[in-house]
Amino acid sequence: MAIPGTGAVPSGSLYQELTAVNRRAFVPRLFVQMYYSTPTFFYLMGNAQKVAGGLSQITIPVQGQSMVQGQFTGYGGGFNQPNITPGIQDAQFNTCYWVVPVPLPFGETVIQASEREISLLKARMNDVYAVSVQNLAPLMFSGSTNSLQPNGFADGFDNGTNYPSYGGINRLSAGNQNWKGQYYSASTLTTGFTRKTMSQYIIQITDVAGGEAPTFMVMNPGDFATLNNDFVGVEQIFTNPGKEYSMGTPVRSSFPNVNIAGVPIFADHFCPKGTCYAINTRYTSFYLSEDAAFDFSGFYSLVPLGQIGQQGVCLLGYNVVCSKPSANAIITGFGGSSF
Repeated sequence: MAIPGTGAVPSGSLYQELTAVNRRAFVPRLFVQMYYSTPTFFYLMGNAQKVAGGLSQITIPVQGQSMVQGQFTGYGGGFNQPNITPGIQDAQFNTCYWVVPVPLPFGETVIQASEREISLLKARMNDVYAVSVQNLAPLMFSGSTNSLQPNGFADGFDNGTNYPSYGGINRLSAGNQNWKGQYYSASTLTTGFTRKTMSQYIIQITDVAGGEAPTFMVMNPGDFATLNNDFVGVEQIFTNPGKEYSMGTPVRSSFPNVNIAGVPIFADHFCPKGTCYAINTRYTSFYLSEDAAFDFSGFYSLVPLGQIGQQGVCLLGYNVVCSKPSANAIITGFGGSSF
C-alpha cells in the first residue's frame, strides 16, 4: 500500500482515486532483513565427513593409554615379559535430524500461477536453508543436553567439569584422563583480550595438545573488537620507496581476523560472549548423513487429510564430533567486551 501525503502523492479522496487506477512501482526482489552469517558453521560444513546408517553412525576408536612398556637393559640384553594392556575403546555418536516442513496451500498455487512478482514458494524454499543455519549454528557452540540434538564444542572440548561423559566414555573414570579437553577460566586475568594474553593461551593449548596448534580460534564479535583494538593501537602503514599514496590507493585499516603465533582468530555472531574456542579441524568434524544432506522429499498431496494443498519436508542429518578433545580448548570468563 502506497503512503499518502508524502512526496508527490496526495492524500484524501485524490489518493483513493489514484490508488484505484495506478499500479505501484514494485521492486521484484525480496530483500531479507534478518539472519546472521556464521563462518565457523560454514567452514566445518564445507569440509563435512560423510556418514551412513548403522546403530552408531559415527564410531571412533580412541586410544587413551599406552599399550606397551619399555625398559632399559644391560650387557646380557635381558628384559621383563610384556604385559598386555588394553588401551583402545570406542567413542560412539549418532546423527541428529533436523526437519523443516514446507507448505504449499491450494489458494497460493491458484493465485500465483501467473502474474506474480515474488514467488512465495521460491522465497519459502530459500528460507529453509537460512532458517536451518540460524537454528543450528548456536547449537554448534553448546553441548548436547537433549538426546535429539547434536553435540557441539562445549561438550566436545570439556575436561569433565560440565560434561563428564562424551561419546559414551566417562572422562572422570580411571584410564580416561586423555579423553579430556582443555578448559580454562580467564576470569582471574586483568589484562583482558590482548595479544600477549592470547599468545600465552595458544602456546599452552599447543603444548597440552602434544605440539599441535589449533587451526583457528573463534570468539564473539564484541570480544573480537576488544582484541582487535589491541592491534589497532600499534597499527602501522609503511611507505615503499618510489611509491606514493594517492586518492585511488586503498589502505585497509583494522583486520577481518587477527593472527597470533600463526593462528587466525575471527568473530562469529553465534559464539557466546566471554568465551573463546580453539578448534583443531584435524579432530573436530562436521559429519553429514549421505541420506539426509538437506534433502527435500518433494511435495505430497494433503487430500487424504481432507485438505486441498501440498506439503514437503527438508531433512538434514548431522553431528559435530571431536575425536581428540585434548587438541581443542575452551577459554571462558573473558570480560570487557566492546559491545
